[in-house]
Amino acid sequence: MRAMTDKQWRLLAVALLLATLLAGCGGASPGTTDSDQEQAIEDLQPVSLNAGQKLQVVATTNIVGDVVSKVGGDRIELVTLMAIGVDPHTYVPTPSDTAAVHDAHVIFANGAGLESNLDEMLESAGGNAVEVHVSEGIEFLPPPDEAGQEGGSDEAHTHEEDADPHVWFSVPNVIHWTRNIDRALSALDPDHASHYEENAKAYVAKLEALDAWILEEVETIPEAHRKLVTNHPVFGYFAHRYGFDQLGAVYPISPSASPSAQDVAALQEAIQQYGVPAVFAESTVNPKLAQQVANDTGIKLVPLYTGSLGEPGSGAETYVELMRYDVTAIVEALQ
Repeated sequence: MRAMTDKQWRLLAVALLLATLLAGCGGASPGTTDSDQEQAIEDLQPVSLNAGQKLQVVATTNIVGDVVSKVGGDRIELVTLMAIGVDPHTYVPTPSDTAAVHDAHVIFANGAGLESNLDEMLESAGGNAVEVHVSEGIEFLPPPDEAGQEGGSDEAHTHEEDADPHVWFSVPNVIHWTRNIDRALSALDPDHASHYEENAKAYVAKLEALDAWILEEVETIPEAHRKLVTNHPVFGYFAHRYGFDQLGAVYPISPSASPSAQDVAALQEAIQQYGVPAVFAESTVNPKLAQQVANDTGIKLVPLYTGSLGEPGSGAETYVELMRYDVTAIVEALQ
């Protein structure tokens, strides 16, 4: 029997990993741990790169792409699928996105069901890219419930079908992303592992400082005022990490599902009952209905960046800047 070539071994490894990642809608099986994810990444086979060739990397959201760029630095060629201002929940791939996926060595996705069109695109694009969910190993919070709350329970979910995907609003989760990305890039391109490790270490230090700053800023808000009303329930992890109550949302489940008149009335009643001073809108979701709620209840509408980084000059062009922008706006509104 003829021995398998290096390329055949690599293709087999990629196929096995894709089968594992995409099983169960791409989710982690119940009981998945950090060590399971680390082992999966360490099993990745190095790709064959010509002299001077860089890893071809695709990131789904621009927030994931920003973190990948901080770890990969100048050793990767990065394509980010979702442009500034694109809502991940409604993203539709373009032909150029499909071509980028086909040519990639690795695709970094948030996971947890955020990129609902990704599996179909991967199947149609072809190519040999391995898909890595940067959120693998994170203890997911439950998705929005019928009352419009998200992440209101301490119960953790390990299966992505039952998950709140907005994990990046807890900075420790993005530290976890950073380490997953470092391990994956180092496994695929071991000749430059020290480069990725050094970049990851420096970025983790910045994230740790960011997390400490947020905790200090939140302490300036009286506990009774730490209640969030948003356009779309994205702050479950933020509330869980930093001590807020995500009271409700204009769109209780998703921006693609219009709320009923009863939903809006219940939200307005809660705003008045708890004396909430602001409703927070998102750059990727139409604020028209949120503005109506604000007008009807006599409170402020405060814009935030959530599913996408901000445009140049916005002050939210990177993940760290986005978090600083949003936290500053929240603190000022709720004090």
